[in-house]
Amino acid sequence: MRRVLPKMNRRGAGGHRSKEVGSPRPSRLKRLRAWWASRPLAVTFAVYLACYLVVATALTMVVISAFDRSDFIQYYEVEFEDQGGRVTHAAVDSGPYIYDEELNQLVPATEIDVPGDNPYAVFVSVDEQSVPAYTQDGSSDRYREVYATLEMLESGQIELYDWGLNYNDQYPQEDVLSDYDDITAQVLPEYDRINRAGRVDSVAMFEAATGIDFAQAFGAGKTSNVAYYADAIRVAEPGYTILNLLIGASPFVIYGGLAIIMFRRFYRVHIAEPLDDLSGAARRIAAQDLDFCIQPVQGKELGALSVTLEDMRASLLAAQRELWRTAEERRRLNAAFAHDLRTPVTVLKGTVEMARLREAKGEHMDEERLETLAGQVGRLESYANAMSGLSKLEDRDVVRTSIGAEELADELFEHAADIVSARGEGLELACKRGLLEGDACVDVALVEEVMGNVLNNACGHAAGSITVAVSCGTAAGGAAAGDGGDGSAGDRMLVVAIEDDGPGFTPEALHRGCDPFYSDRKSAEHFGLGLNVSQILVQLHGGKIELGNAPDGGARVTATFDVGAFS
Repeated sequence: MRRVLPKMNRRGAGGHRSKEVGSPRPSRLKRLRAWWASRPLAVTFAVYLACYLVVATALTMVVISAFDRSDFIQYYEVEFEDQGGRVTHAAVDSGPYIYDEELNQLVPATEIDVPGDNPYAVFVSVDEQSVPAYTQDGSSDRYREVYATLEMLESGQIELYDWGLNYNDQYPQEDVLSDYDDITAQVLPEYDRINRAGRVDSVAMFEAATGIDFAQAFGAGKTSNVAYYADAIRVAEPGYTILNLLIGASPFVIYGGLAIIMFRRFYRVHIAEPLDDLSGAARRIAAQDLDFCIQPVQGKELGALSVTLEDMRASLLAAQRELWRTAEERRRLNAAFAHDLRTPVTVLKGTVEMARLREAKGEHMDEERLETLAGQVGRLESYANAMSGLSKLEDRDVVRTSIGAEELADELFEHAADIVSARGEGLELACKRGLLEGDACVDVALVEEVMGNVLNNACGHAAGSITVAVSCGTAAGGAAAGDGGDGSAGDRMLVVAIEDDGPGFTPEALHRGCDPFYSDRKSAEHFGLGLNVSQILVQLHGGKIELGNAPDGGARVTATFDVGAFS
């Protein structure tokens, strides 16, 4: 055997890194929706609550304002005749008023405080008649306001109360009214006279403090130390009552109704629908219907639960498929085993029948027949041992150790050289290095066993040379060994590719080469289990095995092992 030393090539065929075409960035609206869907339920509820309060408050104000401006009812409290002689309605000005004995009328007044540190005041008539004080809307009688008159008091449209102030210890109210009597038009003149005389003379105090003569400035009878305020008796108008009820009830209706709408939507969108989706997914998982995908749902908490359920579903599906694959593999293995047992059993059966016939004729079995029986029994024993070995393979533990990629490649090349040398036959071994970087976490004995099985097959088919290529690195590093690089971005993979210059794999062998007991030329010593055993071992190490033909002819077997950090 002539051995070709490996060439150092740290870049290898996988040294060139292709650019990844980035996917288009999601629109701002999609990003916003994704952000909103991932918010915790507490944040979502707080946003709903804030929106509810803002909308309900604004809507309540709009409705109350609309009712308040409605032409459905006139806001009036008293009736009076305007200057045109028309009877109209208006609200009454509350005052203050003083009683003009000469006019026998209530006249509007202004309160003026007496200078100095005292609680007294003077009430001065503004000398205005009981005409509308103002009207906000000149086109209607709404919001019209008029001064109170004695006629309104007599007709029962208003109630009159003492304004207060200027009291002293001799306050004489009880001389005219009992504790619960109202000031009526009949008692007003007497009540006013007695209280003017009995209270503090604030008019004289003001004139003494300021030197102003009220009688000269405003006229006789235009000032008083007693004043009154008026309160209209609301007319029992049905429309007004209904409107007040609507205005009073609108906040409760709006806040309550909007609360039902908003929080029912919150419950439906963020709780009920996600829980229904997750419940349906759980029922399908319980029924072992795993061929679906659980989509993330609204909310951080329920979204995390959906991710957990999806992980569980995927794990169960993988386990189910693995069980199915194992069962199918067992079925095929048993079928292959039963098929291959037919030949030795048939030979044994024929030999036994022949022995019986000879025994019946008095003849003895010759040595050759005995050797045939012994050979077939040995073959059956080998089959049994092979089956036992296969059943134990899947329970084998993978014992990983950390080793440098360069050192690992040297060991594998040395192991390959020993195998090819032992097989003799003048084969030439060529060793190629691909990308070798960092350390590998690998079961070296398992990898060497896989190499041994593949190299034994290669030695049996090679015409004159065998090539072994090794690479170790992240994902793309496998390409250095040929076609084996198959790991995903960031995975550390060990790729061992073995080629020979023989006839290569047939189409059937490419498809069934790793099946148990498959071989295009079985013998008593070889049952077609080499590649099948290799496939099982590679899968135990987190990789896979691929069969192919080299461009120039010859078979190629590529074994890929996961050699990343193992926890």
